[in-house]
Amino acid sequence: MPTIHVDKQVFAELRRRASGQSSNNVIRQLLGFPIKEPQSEEAEPAAYLIPHSPKEKELNSPDKLAVWLLEDLPEQGGVYHVASAHYWRNVVPGSVCLFHKDKQIVGEAKLVEGYKPYHGKEISPVTGKPYTGTVRFDTASVRVYKRPLSFSEAEGLLGKTLTWRAIQRLTVQDYAKIKDTLT
Repeated sequence: MPTIHVDKQVFAELRRRASGQSSNNVIRQLLGFPIKEPQSEEAEPAAYLIPHSPKEKELNSPDKLAVWLLEDLPEQGGVYHVASAHYWRNVVPGSVCLFHKDKQIVGEAKLVEGYKPYHGKEISPVTGKPYTGTVRFDTASVRVYKRPLSFSEAEGLLGKTLTWRAIQRLTVQDYAKIKDTLT
C-alpha cells in the first residue's frame, strides 16, 4: 500500500474530526467512500491478551499486576487508561481480556465499553505522553487466577505462538482451553 504524506495542518484536522474513529475511516468519509465495517468474525466478542509494558514502573511484576487487577481496577470503576487507540479500536465489548506481564497471564476481566478518546492530562508511563483513551471493564467480572499461566504453557496448550508486545485476539475455543486449565 502506498504511503501518503500529510502536513501538520491536515493531520491536525484529521485528529479533530476523528472522535474515536481511525484516521483511515475519517479519510474514507471525507472522500465519500463508505466506512469499512469489521468482518463479522472480528465484530463478535472474543478473548484478547492484554500486555503490560516493561516500562511500567508501578506494575513491574506479574504479582503487582494481579493486585492492581483485583483492587485498583474495581476502585477505578473498571476504567482503564490506554496509551494508544491503535491496539484497542478492534477489541469488541463483551470480550474477555486476559492480562499479562513478563509472559505470565495473571487474570481477566470482561470489556463492557470500547475505546473512547481521553482528553485528560494523565501521562502514560509507556509513551511519556497523555493517555489517548479509555476502555471500561465490568468490575464484577474481574478474576485473578490461582496461579499465573506462562506463555510457554499456553502456547503448548493452544498450539500457537503468543505475542507479548501487542494485544492479541484469541478464539473463543482458545479461551475455553485456557479457562479449563486454570479452573
